[in-house]
Amino acid sequence: MISNIEVNEAVIKMGRLLSSKSAIPVLAGVLVESKEDCLMFTASDGTESIIHRIMMDKVEGNEVLQQGRSVFSKETFDVAKKLKGNITFELNDTVLTVSQNKTKLEFPTMDAEDYPKIAVESNSSPLILSGPSFADMVSRTTFAASKNDMRPILMAVNMSFKTDETVFVSTDSHRLSRIVLDGCHHEEEDFALSVPASILDQAMKSFDLSLDVMIFPNNQSIALASGNGKTILISRLLEGVFPEVSRLIPTDFETNLVVNRKEFVDGLELLQAISSNSVINLKVDGLFVELKATGTGTKGTKELAFETYDGEENFSIGFSAQYVLDALKRMDESSVRLRFNGSMKPFVIVSASDESNAVQLVLPVRQS
Repeated sequence: MISNIEVNEAVIKMGRLLSSKSAIPVLAGVLVESKEDCLMFTASDGTESIIHRIMMDKVEGNEVLQQGRSVFSKETFDVAKKLKGNITFELNDTVLTVSQNKTKLEFPTMDAEDYPKIAVESNSSPLILSGPSFADMVSRTTFAASKNDMRPILMAVNMSFKTDETVFVSTDSHRLSRIVLDGCHHEEEDFALSVPASILDQAMKSFDLSLDVMIFPNNQSIALASGNGKTILISRLLEGVFPEVSRLIPTDFETNLVVNRKEFVDGLELLQAISSNSVINLKVDGLFVELKATGTGTKGTKELAFETYDGEENFSIGFSAQYVLDALKRMDESSVRLRFNGSMKPFVIVSASDESNAVQLVLPVRQS
């Protein structure tokens, strides 16, 4: 017997893995194991997996009456999450009965022995990041990972662990995001992992990020666990060599522009709505920054007062509004600094204070 609240939480945490399609029929279901102290759910698409435990507490209405294991269908959870109050799951051979009050539903199940073994493996002690630090680093990098599988390695966030810092980097070859967390010490030698951005996004949805996040690295896989150990995510690492991106980020700049972040976001969103290709032209002239967009039969401009500017007069550059907006929306500073080296070279976006360890790099586009 289990509370419907716990069932709904399990469905949410399993997320897209619950509805993913697989060539292996048994992976269309969820492995459910009832143990003395918990009910454990495992969902997998063959590449990524999630294990979620519901701890038993009679006071909360959760109780295991008999231990066992079976594979429940996705439809079981689609229906069960609509029930209210405490729900009873009873397995008789291959038939699962789900009951609540005067409702009784029957579902077929699959043999748990056919479900692939999903286990947490590690060749070193776990790395631990605070939940807020993990969330900040993930939110500032996964958006810049590639969504195109033409170069699978670019669909990863490269996570580099050193004795004095942790670095997360992502790029889709048109933009790049890097964030550095200082003071993250560990006893092992330096190493790096290319982790699918999708599993990190899933962790953001599945973990209690007020708790620490534990990272268990292995040669071919990685496991991420919420600090209370209730939820564990497991994924294969992406094969290949992640590009050496440090040399792509300039250290010296010809032009520096500081603007109010919210005003800049509002201006870009306004003009993006009329731009036919999301391209915005930026020009610094006098005391203002002029943003310009052109669409099919439409055009528009928006002037913003800059906070500081040093560089050539009438400097202009074109860029993807969406790429810049993606970067700006992952920042919480009131003012941001854009640093340029000409109109056809990559530019970076950082905190106006220059104290941030987060850098966003965007390639320009030819101006219309």
